[in-house]
Amino acid sequence: MKSLQKMSEKSSEKEFKIPPEILEAAKRIAELQEQAKALGLFTNDRELLECPACGLKEDVEVYGKLITYIGEYSHNDTGLRFKETEKDKIYICPNCGKDVEEPEPED
Repeated sequence: MKSLQKMSEKSSEKEFKIPPEILEAAKRIAELQEQAKALGLFTNDRELLECPACGLKEDVEVYGKLITYIGEYSHNDTGLRFKETEKDKIYICPNCGKDVEEPEPED
């Protein structure tokens, strides 16, 4: 959300402001994304991860729930979740502890 506020502030220097209703809508969307994440839903704000060291993979169920599994696809969720780090696009595998880089988006 800070980036939207910064954009608005920088925009004002150029005689362009993000309309308040759009800024409020963006804040509400960010809040809803956080709520969805808390419920275990995938918000499509990054690519799905796969650990090259141990094979733990993420996938999304039809109804949007984020799951992880090892090996062949399985509806049996391990319950493990990759952990964000301070480094951009780097996550920690909860199974083996190795760094996992988020892949580039597929076209």
